Amino acid sequence: MRVWRGRLRVADGIGHDRREALVHRATGRLRRLVVLGHTGSLTLDGRVLVAFGPQGADRPGLRRAQARALDAPDGNDIARRLIAEKVAAQAETLVAVDRAVPVTDEVVSAMRAAAARVHLATNRDELRLAEALAAAAYWSAWAPIAVRFARRDVDRVPAHWLTVGVRTSALTASPRLATNPANAVLNYLYALLEAEATLAARVVGLDPGLGVLHADQLNRDSLAADLMEPVRPLVDRYLLRLLEARTFAASDFYETRQGVCRVTPPLARELTATLPEWRRAAGRVAEDVARLLEAPGAPPRATPTPISGRNRSAGRGPSGGGTSADRPLPVTAACTQCGAQAPAGRRTCSEPCRAEAEDAAAALFRAGGPSMTEAGRQRLSEKSVDLIHRAREWQRSNGMRKPEEFRETVYPTLVDVSIRELVRRTGLSLAYCRQIKRGLVVPHPMWWEELAAPR
Repeated sequence: MRVWRGRLRVADGIGHDRREALVHRATGRLRRLVVLGHTGSLTLDGRVLVAFGPQGADRPGLRRAQARALDAPDGNDIARRLIAEKVAAQAETLVAVDRAVPVTDEVVSAMRAAAARVHLATNRDELRLAEALAAAAYWSAWAPIAVRFARRDVDRVPAHWLTVGVRTSALTASPRLATNPANAVLNYLYALLEAEATLAARVVGLDPGLGVLHADQLNRDSLAADLMEPVRPLVDRYLLRLLEARTFAASDFYETRQGVCRVTPPLARELTATLPEWRRAAGRVAEDVARLLEAPGAPPRATPTPISGRNRSAGRGPSGGGTSADRPLPVTAACTQCGAQAPAGRRTCSEPCRAEAEDAAAALFRAGGPSMTEAGRQRLSEKSVDLIHRAREWQRSNGMRKPEEFRETVYPTLVDVSIRELVRRTGLSLAYCRQIKRGLVVPHPMWWEELAAPR
């Protein structure tokens, strides 16, 4: 970055793969300049052109209250609110996770127990313990979620890259230095969120370094880490949508000599486009914390809302329109063959990739479909044997039931239930559930209870 003829000149890239941009003072409208990497140069023309965050409101009374909060009941109440909101949002996120992989009853029970611990906690140590228990259950449900790679890259990536896996890194025993793509993307998004939380704290007049939940630590903005907590599950939901919709290329990531998985610049630029969403979410939390730290009895609108503009919105009254927070962030489609960006509505990026996909589909069709490959036949055989054993065990415990009972008591309850919902409840194939829905077959009685379960 350098000042060139009164304009900001930004360039990046390697060798011939470089790009440049000129930002004019009057028309640039530059709000964020995100630098990816650890090397480079910055030149100025003698005046202050770059600041690492806005100065924000100068409110000494608010900072004084913030400093006292660590040892006051008010600080404990704020910390409880932040963690309670986070655990509740994690529970909502697990509903979306359950559509990708089944969430076990043990995870649900652990999340409920953790939520109860949060509300009963009397100090920050108990809050941290409750948060840790919730996190352990929460991330265990994420572990088996698949990370899809382009067909030509599947054999090139390590096996541990193909699922979300455990949240802790094998290198650090903590989330730092992720060793697989899903956690690398998550760490990158959290870093963006941390930057926005730091800026939000400054804007509303708080000190980013004085936390109410996270302890003081050198070179860490502890309050920014506090403000991140309720927003983290929102970042997780974006990652889940990304994993569901995106086919990655091997070139989207690279592995260092130590085994650390990093996000490459093309994907990083796409992730950076989510900054406005995290800015709004972190800003709302920062404004709420500032309001809670205000003097008791202060009117709600006495605390400025420069980020969310909620005071202005309240003055205007209901607008009737939805907010941007109601709309999920878009996810860029990628080619299933090579992982490059694909046009809207297309599964491949070019004619060669489309032809390659058609050839692969034709070969699979000639083999009799996915279930007729060697691996498919093995899975089908194992599943069939397991189903037979389960059916026999059920019959020993419950005995047989007449088909007329299914038609009279269970089948009428399936009128308003979708076929995909039946698949989710039972784990049976889509084709078989379609036959059940049409009344063409009577399933084994061991499925009747799941089929008739309320939605």
